[in-house]
Amino acid sequence: MSSWRGLLVVVAVSACGPEFEGEEPGEDPRDEELRQADAALGTLNMHNLMTDEDMAGFEDVTVAQVQGFLVSKGSFLAGYRDPKWSNKTAAQLIVERSRAYDINPVYMLARIETESGLIRSGTSNNLAKATGCACPDSGGCSASWAGFGNQIECSASKFRNYLIDLEAGRTTISGWKKGAAKRTLDNCLVTPANNATAALYTYTPWVGAYASQCGTSQWGGSSLVALLYKNFKSSSVFASNPPQTALVIESNNARNDATRARVSVSANWTSTTATPGYYGTGYYYASAAPVSDAADFWFYLPVAGTRTIDAWWTAGSNRSAAAPFVIEDAAGTRVGTVNVNQQANGGKWNTLGTFSFTQGWNRVRLSRWTSSPGVVIADAVRVR
Repeated sequence: MSSWRGLLVVVAVSACGPEFEGEEPGEDPRDEELRQADAALGTLNMHNLMTDEDMAGFEDVTVAQVQGFLVSKGSFLAGYRDPKWSNKTAAQLIVERSRAYDINPVYMLARIETESGLIRSGTSNNLAKATGCACPDSGGCSASWAGFGNQIECSASKFRNYLIDLEAGRTTISGWKKGAAKRTLDNCLVTPANNATAALYTYTPWVGAYASQCGTSQWGGSSLVALLYKNFKSSSVFASNPPQTALVIESNNARNDATRARVSVSANWTSTTATPGYYGTGYYYASAAPVSDAADFWFYLPVAGTRTIDAWWTAGSNRSAAAPFVIEDAAGTRVGTVNVNQQANGGKWNTLGTFSFTQGWNRVRLSRWTSSPGVVIADAVRVR
């Protein structure tokens, strides 16, 4: 799952064509029966199509589950293997390549269906452009990204790049950003409520037919991707192993859901935006010292369970080479300690490990107590 970290994939031709403003998207691959069935699923808020947790969620989804889902839909992909990708099955490629970039595989199923109709079709039509990646509105697709596995790789890597920019507080390549109003190609003024929604409009700058406030009735657009995701994730195929969604605890409590996450620091910690690459709106720092004065990242679990913990920091030569993250359950029992070198690997998620937690408010503590001099950086923690 960590192979995307530090990797910035550049695709010269944009999917669904934000560089080709004013042009119409390609032909809708769904037949009329499916369009009517999808219309019966309802409408969404065009400003909040998906949550950030959804976009990076479904951590525990398995290849077997995706295979079962494809079979249940009568998909051509249920029996497909890609010769360009070591003869791997479609289900393997969807799970492995999506998770390699920390993208939800069930979202990828919805993306494939929206762009090519392959999930609910028994034919191989549009296989070479399964996710519409590097296939601009002006027509034609990049030969280097043709083929099913290449399309999953292209789409997942592009989306991760969008999210890297958004998580760092930048706009995407076509100018989308959380909280910033921008017009789509179907002339809807959208203010994305989160990074996931901003990334969706970067990939497909059309609201489409399934938002309550605005859009075109001719194509599905980003609203269809989100609507199908909502429908697909509720499938009974995934019920036997409900996937977890990620929870990010930011250094700015204004951006945390107070019922699920919070951060607490003493007055000895300083808030700053001095070093680029921080998550969200900034980070805290404090000098290493032999004192019990940790930055605490709290998260609430309604039931006990095992979770993987990631941390984000900004790197620099003045950082501690052994910043100690202390992981505690809701009873205050230490379940792990991980020392990290904050002089390196900044501006991305770094996995601390997988730990067992109890019901209630657990926490990850970034301690100042280390023998390695410098400052320690408290930026963000992710629980998944």
